[in-house]
Amino acid sequence: MAVGLRMILLIAVIGIMVSGLQIFIWRLSKDKAFFKYIPTIVLLIVTIVCVVKAVWFSTGMEDLAYFITALLSSGVMIISLITGIVIDIVTRSKNQNFI
Repeated sequence: MAVGLRMILLIAVIGIMVSGLQIFIWRLSKDKAFFKYIPTIVLLIVTIVCVVKAVWFSTGMEDLAYFITALLSSGVMIISLITGIVIDIVTRSKNQNFI
């Protein structure tokens, strides 16, 4: 199996788990729209920290590991952001149909 395909599969599997967590958070906090974006914000912070650590504070091959971690977390962050936007669109369309 190619390395790129494995990375995409890993991002997809972790993204599905984070999306499930996001849907669970959304179900628990119907009134607050912000809470479902908490996983996205956490993944953004992890991505930024990994890139900063890789560029300025790493020695040897350590920076490569941080770049790969940043790549994985940014891919999952994009999936998480798309999930939050889709939840908002679905919720908004359901609310408009009832009114």
